[in-house]
Amino acid sequence: MNSRKLLFTVATAFALLAAACGGTPSTNNTGNETGTLTVWLMNGSAPQSVIDGVNADFKAKHPNVTVNVEIQQWSDVTTKLDTAFAGSTPPDVMELGNTLVAKYAAAGALQDISSKKSSFQNSGTWLQSLTDSCTYQQKLYCVPYYAGSRAIIYRTDLFAGAGVQVPTSMDDLMTVGQKLMAKYGSDSRFSALYFPGKYWYAAAPFVWDFGGDIATQSGSKWQGAINSAQSQQGLTEVKNLVSALSRADKTGDEAKQDQTFAQGHVAMMIANGWEVGVITDPKSGDPSLLPKLGAFPIPSHNPGQTAPVFLGGSDLGISAKSQHQALAQEWVGLLGGDKFQTQMVTVGGVIPNSTTLTSKSSGLPAIFAAAAKTSRFTPNSPNWASVESANVLQDMLVSIFTGKSTIPAASSTAADKITQILNG
Repeated sequence: MNSRKLLFTVATAFALLAAACGGTPSTNNTGNETGTLTVWLMNGSAPQSVIDGVNADFKAKHPNVTVNVEIQQWSDVTTKLDTAFAGSTPPDVMELGNTLVAKYAAAGALQDISSKKSSFQNSGTWLQSLTDSCTYQQKLYCVPYYAGSRAIIYRTDLFAGAGVQVPTSMDDLMTVGQKLMAKYGSDSRFSALYFPGKYWYAAAPFVWDFGGDIATQSGSKWQGAINSAQSQQGLTEVKNLVSALSRADKTGDEAKQDQTFAQGHVAMMIANGWEVGVITDPKSGDPSLLPKLGAFPIPSHNPGQTAPVFLGGSDLGISAKSQHQALAQEWVGLLGGDKFQTQMVTVGGVIPNSTTLTSKSSGLPAIFAAAAKTSRFTPNSPNWASVESANVLQDMLVSIFTGKSTIPAASSTAADKITQILNG
C-alpha cells in the first residue's frame, strides 16, 4: 500500500512505555560480528524514538555492527526496490507495503523465513490479513510490521449543529449527510462526506459489503470481479453518496484530503487513523480541531453492522541476497516484538502486528483498531502492484463519478484489465 505517511504530532505527549523485552529470534551470534546492516524504512512509518530504541537494543548485543537505517519515500520506492534487488547488494532489511510482498517473493528477492516463524514473538497472534500478505505459495517471506485501517472521521460540532447522530447503516449515512448539506451546504466548498474521485480504498468497503469483490481466483487463474452484480450494487451506493454529499474533485485523489478537512469545510471523510495527526498538526492543520473530532466505522448496508475495510499496512522482509541473515532476523524481531510494537501503538498511533496488543489503542485510534476487525485484502498476486500502478480502479471510479461511463460499462472495462494484468 503506497499512500501512507504517519505523523506523530498528537502522540508525542505520551511517554515511551518500558515494556518487557521484545521478540528477538534466537541466533548463534556471538556479539563479535562486524560490518553494516542496511535497513530501508518508509518515511514516517515509525517514530524516530522507536528506531533509535531498536538500534540501541541491537547495538548492546552487537557493539561492532553498524545499523544504517535509510528512509525511503513511497512515491519512488518500487523503482528503487526493483533496482536494488536486481543488483548484488540490496538492503538487508526492507519495509514493504503489504501489497508488494507477493511481487518480490515470486521473483525470489526475499528470504523464505518459514522455518524461523516460531522464533518471532507473537507470531501465533499476528493479524491475519498481514500474515496473509506475507505468505506466498504457502511460504512465509516477511514479518508483519503494522496495520492501518480506515474509518470515518467526523466533526462532532457540525453534527451537533445539524442535530444528527452517528449513522448506523448506509441508508442512515445518506440521511445524515443530506441533513448536513441542508445545514451547511450554502458554503460552496462544503462536503458532508468528502470523497475524491480516485479514492478506491474508500470505495472498496462498499463493494465488499454487498458481497462483491475485485477479483476471484480459481487454481492459478484470476478473474476480475469488479463488474459482478454485487460489486455493481456497491459502486451504485458509492456513486449516490458522492453525487449527493461530496464536492471534492471527482478526478482528484486523497493525498491532501486531511489538509482539506483541516480547513473547516468538511463534516466527514473516510480516512486512516494517522490522518488525525495531519488534521491537527500545527504546521499543516488546525490543532484546535482535536476536541471536535470523532470517528466511527463505515456502516454496512445491514443496519448495526460495519462494512469490511481494506487492511493496509507494512511488512518487514529480509533480502535473499543479504550476507547478514541472522543479524537481519534479529533486528526485525526487535521491531516486530512486544516492546517496540507497544511503542508503535502508544507513540505512533498505528495498529500493531499482534491481536494481543490492539487493546493498547485508546481514544480515536481504538476506533480504527476496531474497524480493522472486519477487514479484507487485495488479490494476493505478484501482479497486483501492476494493477495499482496502472490506475485501473482509479480510472473506473473517475469515469463513473464524472458521468463519462455507466457503472456496468466502466466496471466491465476494469474487470477485463484486472483479469489481463493478474494473469500476466
